[in-house]
Amino acid sequence: MKTTAYHSSNPSDPDVHHDHSNCPSGQQIPAHNRLSGTGGYHRCGHCKNMG
Repeated sequence: MKTTAYHSSNPSDPDVHHDHSNCPSGQQIPAHNRLSGTGGYHRCGHCKNMG
């Protein structure tokens, strides 16, 4: 399901943003590391495949 873009604040995570709530990579970001917006990053591959 599409959602507002978000990305991780953890420097060891990939520099991508997510825009699907059911993205397997995005779901691994803990709430305390989740930031709203794209962060200037490209969309993650899983989210691209979901449309």
